[in-house]
Amino acid sequence: MSTPLDPAFEAAHAALFAVFGEPAFVRRGRAAPVPVRVVITYNVRELGDYSQGASRVTTAKFRNAEWSPRAGDMLQLPGTRVRIDRIVLDDGIVTESVLHG
Repeated sequence: MSTPLDPAFEAAHAALFAVFGEPAFVRRGRAAPVPVRVVITYNVRELGDYSQGASRVTTAKFRNAEWSPRAGDMLQLPGTRVRIDRIVLDDGIVTESVLHG
């Protein structure tokens, strides 16, 4: 669903990713790698039943205008390569994914 505020939110996210994002490449299957900027967050606590801490994971946020991630995509960061395990949240502008390992 689109709203009149979407361009303002997209511009705000573009500015945030320009400051806090880091350069990376993402690849789906055998396709050529695509350059993106991602925001990586380490040590994110996932909650289980009754708000109990279940685990700690690393997440990557993507701007959907650059790339819409799916489970199984490979993310190449400086010094490491990781697989996207699952999608946590997609608000239409930014998608947050959990990285494997």
